Amino acid sequence: MKEERDYLVGVLKKAGIRSIVHDSLKSLKNCNETHVGAVLRVKETFARSGSKKIYGEEGQRKQRKKLHVRITTLHVVIADSNEEKVDAILTNFMKNIGKGVPVDRNWVEINVGDVDWIEEGDSILKSKIAVEFDVTLTGGIYEDTDLKKVEVGKIEKKELQEEQDDR
Repeated sequence: MKEERDYLVGVLKKAGIRSIVHDSLKSLKNCNETHVGAVLRVKETFARSGSKKIYGEEGQRKQRKKLHVRITTLHVVIADSNEEKVDAILTNFMKNIGKGVPVDRNWVEINVGDVDWIEEGDSILKSKIAVEFDVTLTGGIYEDTDLKKVEVGKIEKKELQEEQDDR
């Protein structure tokens, strides 16, 4: 989950967040700035999976079992002094976020949820306006096993001779 969170922090920075990106609600509450960005952990769920896939790596065939589907939800906050600045950062964020991110040779899909606009009086932040939304990351926990090489049709001469002697 660290790689996914770091990816979202990087996208926020690239979108225009100049200050530190907060990672806890306590840090966000204590912030006295009007220009704010945050990526907060919300929840994580697991579900059993039984899918299998065979692939090759360095000449060796392997079987990859997906043991669990892992769904992580992170909450993103963008706040500033006026609506135009927040909208510009949000637009850049949406332009820069990818469909997914590779984590430990596995693909994690990224989906952005509904966006909520929050006015000055409805928020704990010192900003005039903020936008909040959830980002859902869907990946998995995998186990790789090597498949043994089996050579078909190769019989050694010594084994043939023993079979003929037995007859």
